[in-house]
Amino acid sequence: MTLSLRDHISVLSGSDPVVLVSVAAIKGSTPREVGAFMLITSGKIAGTIGGGNLEHQVTLQVRSVLESDIANMPVARIKRFPLGPGLGQCCGGSVEVGFHLLSDGDRTDLRTVLADIVARPVSQSGRWVMLPVDGNQGRTEMVGADTTNAMMLASGFGTARGGIMAINGLDMLCLRLDEALTPMWIFGAGHVGKAIVQAMAPLPFDVHLVDSRDAYLDLPESKKLHIIQSDRPELEVSDIASGAHVLILTHNHALDFDICRAAIMRDDLGFVGMIGSQTKRARFIRRLSDRGLGAVEISRLTCPIGIQGITGKQPVVIAASVAAQLLSVREAQMAQNQTTKTASDGVVRL
Repeated sequence: MTLSLRDHISVLSGSDPVVLVSVAAIKGSTPREVGAFMLITSGKIAGTIGGGNLEHQVTLQVRSVLESDIANMPVARIKRFPLGPGLGQCCGGSVEVGFHLLSDGDRTDLRTVLADIVARPVSQSGRWVMLPVDGNQGRTEMVGADTTNAMMLASGFGTARGGIMAINGLDMLCLRLDEALTPMWIFGAGHVGKAIVQAMAPLPFDVHLVDSRDAYLDLPESKKLHIIQSDRPELEVSDIASGAHVLILTHNHALDFDICRAAIMRDDLGFVGMIGSQTKRARFIRRLSDRGLGAVEISRLTCPIGIQGITGKQPVVIAASVAAQLLSVREAQMAQNQTTKTASDGVVRL
């Protein structure tokens, strides 16, 4: 089994028939979220829908049909799997698994979209595939980045990876093929700032690192790391995208205050955190109150940052603690915004 998109592309480039298997809906506790998908051929697997016996049994079922009865294999179907003793799993929930046999054209189109994701991983709207729930109605369609349909799907599903949606009267299984990255702005490129950048590298965040000091901005840029030198970092706050997470850990408390004030005056940021002690927090709250900010604005500030109970001061320890905290915040926001169908709900209709 492989997890890299390049491995997905490799599977799609072969000559063997390919079945796209996905998590179409869930109820209760499950190994993976709605939108997780994998590709299965008679000899290869790319991706995962959670591992364990569910994935094993799904793989056996797909390969049995591919090897003996592919002519009668449905183009599209969705099957429910209870995750109980009968399947040898104790998650307790249930998963509706989508099975879609890809045509030659579907494989080519999907390979093209995945190659674009590898080249340009960051996309506001995402890239999607829309799959028919009923093989006798509708057709598989790829949705490129920043198109009207992509913006519609991104708006409907938020940061979730997809689900079943009624489109033009037909129920379609919509899967986001790339990761919905949360914008993150880190103010301060000292030891802790750089450690946080490294901790965030494999995680679903699009990171902007800001500092006024050129000498400290010595990290190489990447597709998910943007380096910004600014003589007035506090002025960068107005350019931050809605929903972004902001971390404040500069070398100067006065600068921390200016950035903090600008950030908490916005009501559309996903998280505003500042490194510091309870004493620093109390002083900043007093100064913010003196500047006319009210309880609502001040409540948007998290200080200290990190998981409670982790007291280590090493930059890598702080970075790990902060990364865990931000993942927790992100997951809570995803759960709040999620509009995907569960196994007991109706479809989303837009």
